[in-house]
Amino acid sequence: MSRAPVVVLGAGCAGLSAARRLRELGIPVTLVEAEDRVGGLAGGVRLGGDVYEYGPHIFHTTDARVMADVKALMGDELLPYQRTIRIKFLGNFFAFPLSIPDVLGKLPLATVLRAGASFAWHFTMGLFVRPAVENSETVLRRYYGDVLYRIFFKDYIKRVWGVSPADFSPAFARERIPRFSVLEFLDRFVPKKTAGFVEKVEGDLWTTRRGFSLICERMAEDFLAKGGELRLSTRVAAIRREGGRVVSVEFTNGESLACAGVVSTLAISDAARMISPALPPAALDAAAKLRFRAIVFVGLKVRRPKVLPASFMYFREHSFNRITDLAHFAFHMDPPGTTLLTAEIACDPADAFWTDDAAAIEAVTADLVREGVIARDEIMAAFVFRARHAYPIYTLGYEEALAAVLGSFDALANAETAGRQGRFQYVNTHVAMRMGTAAAESLARKLEAP
Repeated sequence: MSRAPVVVLGAGCAGLSAARRLRELGIPVTLVEAEDRVGGLAGGVRLGGDVYEYGPHIFHTTDARVMADVKALMGDELLPYQRTIRIKFLGNFFAFPLSIPDVLGKLPLATVLRAGASFAWHFTMGLFVRPAVENSETVLRRYYGDVLYRIFFKDYIKRVWGVSPADFSPAFARERIPRFSVLEFLDRFVPKKTAGFVEKVEGDLWTTRRGFSLICERMAEDFLAKGGELRLSTRVAAIRREGGRVVSVEFTNGESLACAGVVSTLAISDAARMISPALPPAALDAAAKLRFRAIVFVGLKVRRPKVLPASFMYFREHSFNRITDLAHFAFHMDPPGTTLLTAEIACDPADAFWTDDAAAIEAVTADLVREGVIARDEIMAAFVFRARHAYPIYTLGYEEALAAVLGSFDALANAETAGRQGRFQYVNTHVAMRMGTAAAESLARKLEAP
């Protein structure tokens, strides 16, 4: 009788990495993906003959193992890349991360003086005093001072995330927003291989002529070449367990697949509710506290070779918060002289943009025309696509809820979780790859144990 496979749930970067590593270890694997393509948020969606990506993904890492693996997969398809980021605010374009010369030169003098005094005060006080309750607001005030915090972050974070910085865990500010301190300022005068960074980007930057989605496709091809099974357009209905072991996975089409173990990269809040018999009420209550922010993407094909002055830009007053011009990413465009724009509208599934394609397209188009970025007659095609679990929301106290849910998974002798959604951790793609590999190796050790 053939050995039951390990079932890997989700074919994003973490799931693909876990599946490939398990096959390298000689373990049968069935990789299951709800969409009709691999890659998850790092993949691409084909619309109107073009491939649009879920935001501005680039590959970078200082992990030698991950770097060597991707280079071996991609060969000369991996292309070096330089990224530029701009924030449009008060009629000016600011580089991101914020730099002291940029702020001094573009804000009104009175605001600059107030911002300087505020920054000096909060920076100095932060060396000696910590608030009784730390949150993202207290961290950002310490990083930037109260004036710049209110100008650049407070309202923007509330609009994009639906949560005030005062209600965000300090982990959000520490992990996602670079510091604006004296040390950071001095550090920028030292030449770096990477000009400009955000979200703790490290190492050289790479892309391909089909974006990050091509890397995911090569990972899937390698998995299949290693003898793995890939099932696309297959949604999970339940994860069945007997006591402390997972025994099968059930799908919405009625099929049940017996398994030796599971690596889940599904949103951890959803995966917890799929386990049957159900987890204890305390674990389910904790799972309900783990919330994700959804994104509606509006893709526009534009009759112009390049539209934006930077790889991607942040806007504060428009329906969308970020927009990417794929011409900056060495994408192959067909026909020549065109480009693809992807605008991101942060929302909740209860919001109107989540269900109304026409409203989302018109809102983005009107804002771009009003901004003078494009003219309506330059738009060749427009599409809408979505991501339900785009970003984990680090509300205050989420750490305790997450620990409770992860503890329930840890109690299962043959299950692992990995990835941004699976670990509820705001990580970049190379970290998700490393997570997937680590989960595979951990599960392999569990399966070998007597």
